[in-house]
Amino acid sequence: MLRASPERRARWRSLGRGFRQRNPLVLAAAVLLAVGALLVFQSALVRGGITLVSEGRLLRITNDDYLHVAYRVAELKKEPSEQRTIYLFGGSGTMECFVDQQSLGALVSAESGQDVRVVSLAAHQQSFAMSLALADNLPDGPAVLAIGLAPIRMTTDPRADAGLLSGRPLLVRSPRLASLAQRFYGQDPAALGVIPGFFDYLGSYVRARDGEAGRPALGAALAYAEHYYPPGAKGHLPLGKRRNVLAVLKKDVQLYRRFSAYNLAMLEEILKLARDRGFSVALYDQPLNTSAAGPDWAGVVPAYRAACRRLAAKYGVAYLHIERGVKLKDADFADLFHLLAPGRAKWQPEMARQLAAALRAPSYPVALRSGAGQSQVPPALAD
Repeated sequence: MLRASPERRARWRSLGRGFRQRNPLVLAAAVLLAVGALLVFQSALVRGGITLVSEGRLLRITNDDYLHVAYRVAELKKEPSEQRTIYLFGGSGTMECFVDQQSLGALVSAESGQDVRVVSLAAHQQSFAMSLALADNLPDGPAVLAIGLAPIRMTTDPRADAGLLSGRPLLVRSPRLASLAQRFYGQDPAALGVIPGFFDYLGSYVRARDGEAGRPALGAALAYAEHYYPPGAKGHLPLGKRRNVLAVLKKDVQLYRRFSAYNLAMLEEILKLARDRGFSVALYDQPLNTSAAGPDWAGVVPAYRAACRRLAAKYGVAYLHIERGVKLKDADFADLFHLLAPGRAKWQPEMARQLAAALRAPSYPVALRSGAGQSQVPPALAD
């Protein structure tokens, strides 16, 4: 058996004494070194260091949307697209409204006569603040930010979004969002940036990857699932879709009144970022099962559409109404918000057609020429 030299053993004993040292100056120096190491680690993390490990080994579950979109923007930073790119932002309603990025990109390319790539950065329950943080990390280049609208995106509590300042639940650092921290959240950005979020991620990763009860083992590779309702999935029965409609509408009306001003302000911040970065924007409505919940969603839908039309006109961006060109039925939806595979097959061609039209005239507000201004805003919900 090989033995360490006396010099090496002495060095290890000296290092051990250092760890047991209680001198305040030594402890302070150790803290500073630890903080410095964390900041260096954070810098590597937000500059794309996460891609040193394959995404499949970092996913906590197959539907780990927040890790997936953080990983995607890290990849985009390292290898920016040379094509004109349409970035999709939105919640799970956006995730379920198109078949896949490749086929949607091919349709938009054919309709527009341009070489177009589609990259989805949608995630379940994605707030506008999350969309802002992701957009802030996009590389320079010709791009369209396609931003999904839905009742749930207008009802986020700002207290939930405040966690983004420390990397919760998205492991991305957004200087733009940090500059708005005092205005919207009444606090300064976290001193350690996304490090708190990284430790939260590690804890949840270990819990999700303990190898028990059919859960994957640590380090095992998983395949990211792009749909919560993959081909062949069945939706709720018609009665099940309608069972809680009144409760859903009541809750959305209450939350809209409380938080719509904040969420619309965050949407406007995305439009400002796009203007500053030279990105085009296309707002669009995510699919809604109006046959089950009613066409105006207890007044919430016409209220936010009117507000978004004003923003579209103010910033000269397109506002698409894909739902007007698609005849969706109750059976096309899994519930109130998510399309099943047959519904996606109906929605995607019209989505491609309207995105292609926005590409051909990106600065012209589509909503202003489509008659969208005829909707009335209920006085109780007017902003």
